[in-house]
Amino acid sequence: KNPPAVNKKDLLNMAAMRTSLVRLAAPVRAVPVRAFASEHEPPVKLFGIPARYANAAYIAASKQGVLDKVETELLGFKQMLENKPAFAAFVNNPTVSRQAKVDAVEEIFGGPKTTKVTKNLMVTMAGNNRVTEAGKVADAFQEMMKAKRGELDAIVTSATPLSKAQLKKVTDVLKAQAGGKAVAITTKVDDSILGGLTLQIGDKFLDLSIKSKITSYTAALQSS
Repeated sequence: KNPPAVNKKDLLNMAAMRTSLVRLAAPVRAVPVRAFASEHEPPVKLFGIPARYANAAYIAASKQGVLDKVETELLGFKQMLENKPAFAAFVNNPTVSRQAKVDAVEEIFGGPKTTKVTKNLMVTMAGNNRVTEAGKVADAFQEMMKAKRGELDAIVTSATPLSKAQLKKVTDVLKAQAGGKAVAITTKVDDSILGGLTLQIGDKFLDLSIKSKITSYTAALQSS
């Protein structure tokens, strides 16, 4: 027997969660940049070595007016590392010289359509033997761009795949409760929740699943 699908009542319950969703909207690992900071500074401050590279790239790209293009290029390179294990193994190989890695990166980003920002970033990372962290740099850069666009990341988990109509309704409710901000939704399927939805934005979690309701009812019965 298939687990119960998402029903209208569960979706409507989300409309009453305005306070919870506002709290969910807080950025993760991010500190707002002060109002008097440079106009080219990222809208959030992230920490760690990949974030330092992403921060430098963001400032350079902002000054040159190529933020969107650099984001696309970095995410494309991340995908390339994921899809081409031979190349990923090459840049991860500690016996390969830094110069060989620099030469490989220069060849990849040597075309006239590639921005100087992305090329300089990757050549610098190769020279510092940090190409292996290119994916993390891309993720950090994307997080900065999402903050710039006012986007929120949401992970919606359901017991069965959401239909287009259900996904649209969830998206509309989230946008409304998030003050009209754009919401980037990732959907997952987990039949263990039995039905309903769970929602995660950053490190905040909202559980509207049937499993949680059954657990609550069971606990209430046992304590009565």
